[in-house]
Amino acid sequence: YVTDTTLEGAGHWIIKQAQDKTSTNIGFINAHFVNLVHEQPDLSETTKQFDCFYADGIGVKIAARAEGVALTENVNGTDLFPILCKQAAAGNVGLFLLGGETGIAAAAASNMKTKTPGLTVSGTASGHFADGQDEQRTIEQINARGADILLVGMGMPIQEQWIIRNRHRLAPSVIIAVGGLFDFYSGRIQRAPKVLRDNGLEWAWRLAMEPRRLFNRYVIGNVKFLARVAAHRISRATSAHQTQSVSQ
Repeated sequence: YVTDTTLEGAGHWIIKQAQDKTSTNIGFINAHFVNLVHEQPDLSETTKQFDCFYADGIGVKIAARAEGVALTENVNGTDLFPILCKQAAAGNVGLFLLGGETGIAAAAASNMKTKTPGLTVSGTASGHFADGQDEQRTIEQINARGADILLVGMGMPIQEQWIIRNRHRLAPSVIIAVGGLFDFYSGRIQRAPKVLRDNGLEWAWRLAMEPRRLFNRYVIGNVKFLARVAAHRISRATSAHQTQSVSQ
């Protein structure tokens, strides 16, 4: 369910999918998303229509370790983005950024084009639509610009649901759900210091930056997630014990 790879490896694969014009839906799994899937049964069906999920955050690393799996790297969208931009520039692959408040995606695109010579950002648009006609105009704009990769930053699970609902109308080969990515690269929100990121504590930094908005997600949500990991491990251990008892 989760693709275990490195940031560089993920970037290379995504660019290859885009160059080959292979229809690909990509997302990121973190503790918050796992909670949402448990609490919103319909979301489980949405996830089945994604081709690849990358493990994002310390919570998924803990869950994998509980299953005896050591993930290679924390492949989160925020660290992947500059790598993807560099590889997109080298591979002549164009991006379109959709999401955030008005001007946020455009600011993120401008910053990354400055930092990444040769990067093509075909266009940007906010993630808010006045009505169905406004949404249709935005989709037509995306398709007309000829981007190979569409990054959708609307927050979980709205972005995943939007991608699947509109996939048949979208021309870009590769579509990636990227959450609040544009907020960071536009400069609206400061990322955690590297020492916190390297030790799996970026969530604590984000909580400190936006305590009211993120309290439920990170404080209550993390407890729920760890409880689910523990319950799953106990269930598996009990099942294995029962199977062993029957075989004896």
